[in-house]
Amino acid sequence: MKIHPRNSGNAPRGFTLIELLVVIAIIAILAGMLLPALATAKEKGNRTACMNNLRQIGIFMQFYTDEYRDTFPAHRNLGQADNPNQALTNWWGTSIVGLANASSNLFRCPSIKGKRLDTGVKWEWKFDCHKVGYGYNGYFLGRHPYGPETINVGGVKFDVAPWFKRSAIVNPSQNLVIGDGIPKIDGSWSSSLWWPFSGMGKGQGLEGIDNNRHRGSGVVVFNDAHAEPRKSAQINPPVDPSSGGAKGLENSQYWDPLNRAGR
Repeated sequence: MKIHPRNSGNAPRGFTLIELLVVIAIIAILAGMLLPALATAKEKGNRTACMNNLRQIGIFMQFYTDEYRDTFPAHRNLGQADNPNQALTNWWGTSIVGLANASSNLFRCPSIKGKRLDTGVKWEWKFDCHKVGYGYNGYFLGRHPYGPETINVGGVKFDVAPWFKRSAIVNPSQNLVIGDGIPKIDGSWSSSLWWPFSGMGKGQGLEGIDNNRHRGSGVVVFNDAHAEPRKSAQINPPVDPSSGGAKGLENSQYWDPLNRAGR
């Protein structure tokens, strides 16, 4: 008698519900293990792209000083302090974007996507002085339109004035020019890194390098146009230098182009 295939002892057996659940659980565990690694790899890619952006901007900043008698651009231009609308289109980024073939996306860190919440401030990237996300060492290099000022920190006197010249920098490979920045507490001026208020701690000015952009670090480009990621403790002062205490001098060699604290 011919045996029907479905009655054969060699017929394939389907998975039981328990077996399927075990397989799904294993896949979920593996996915849970892989996703953080993929996210880390993706962020490393974003950080590398950010470093490339800042290297190019650093080179364009050198081109600018070559064309303008060795002088850095103003962090914002004369007459803009009392005109917020003009300030949006008249700041250091617009001064050098022409040298970047008018590519404003070069000024956008690839880790900035959509709406963000940093230090309680809601913001979204724009190519303007308040939301660009890359800050310029304006206190020392591009102080204009502000006039001269003297600040005493830990017994060291810092005299600053507008129109700083590149040739006066003591150590270009250690002097930051541009780096990851965020809007300040009032939601403005992400385009400026302002050393007296750069402590980045709770209750401080938050005008230093953003150290949360790339998983605990921020990217900085120095005046020799090399870029690298730095943790906050490796680039920002632990307290606002404006407090006057000696702790405000820590890491000042990366900000002050004359390295007065190291003399």
